Amino acid sequence: MAPEPVPSGDYSVALMFPGQGSQFPGMALDIVRENNDSRETLALADEILGYSLSRIMGGVNGNELNQTVHTQPAIFVHSMLVWRLVENQPGLNPIVAAGHSLGEYSALCAAGALTFEDALRLVKVRAETMDKAQPPGTCGMAAVIGVPVDRIYEIVESEKRGSVLEIANYNSPDQCVISGTCDALKRAADILSKERRSRVVILPVSSAFHTCLMDSARESLKSVIDETVLSPLRFRVIANVNAEPYPDTPMDMKALLLKQLVSPVLWESCIRKMISLKASQFLEIGPGKVLSGLMRRIDRTVSVTSLSDSQTINDIHGAFA
Repeated sequence: MAPEPVPSGDYSVALMFPGQGSQFPGMALDIVRENNDSRETLALADEILGYSLSRIMGGVNGNELNQTVHTQPAIFVHSMLVWRLVENQPGLNPIVAAGHSLGEYSALCAAGALTFEDALRLVKVRAETMDKAQPPGTCGMAAVIGVPVDRIYEIVESEKRGSVLEIANYNSPDQCVISGTCDALKRAADILSKERRSRVVILPVSSAFHTCLMDSARESLKSVIDETVLSPLRFRVIANVNAEPYPDTPMDMKALLLKQLVSPVLWESCIRKMISLKASQFLEIGPGKVLSGLMRRIDRTVSVTSLSDSQTINDIHGAFA
């Protein structure tokens, strides 16, 4: 299916970078095959990570790609390969960006706050520490679709019963992700699945992201973030934690990145903030179309284009001139 056309005339571009869940076997193969700079970037990623991400992304073993320790670097690298192929398009001058969870690192990298190398090192540590934060089989996450947020919150609060259970992602008016210990998650999922027009999907993750159960991951990531140099942003980036633009001071930027691990992703609010800043043309940069789908649940009046492969990148050539 061809991407939606980029509108002509006056418009302001916003960038969206996807997070975990948008990976697929064979991701970025066409980009790497057709572009020498992309091949070199992927080879650099292999060197930084100390293992062959290129082989894992290539789909040799799908199970490996779905492991958090590999998924997050793969999505970050794919997103940056796409961004490097489109960032110099004549007339493409983004006014704002946001990334969903992991995608926030992609957004900060695209905006110049992080180098590719430093961002990938942070993503590597983030993925490893999030994966190890809780024993396997003790925690999980579930997407809840079709149930109003207020009702989800009510059920989450009633089914905690001393366990950890929180709303991890506020994705759209009718989609949230809940996260916590398996016992509480099951109780809430059972009730939510009986709600009118609801759908509950248990996600293929082995921990409870964006909850207090990520405290150990935050502490492990802090030492690496503290040593990382952050540069001034070339355009605004909206933070998951509060749906406000990132501050200019490196110390405050680092604090937001650490807080993100244990705080819910306010994705719907991030999108509405970007729209309030006069963004009218949204580009999803990276694998899949998850964020484009969420946009249609949030606001159908803005234009969205997904850029994930060579074809979609070529289709927008010259569109911003």
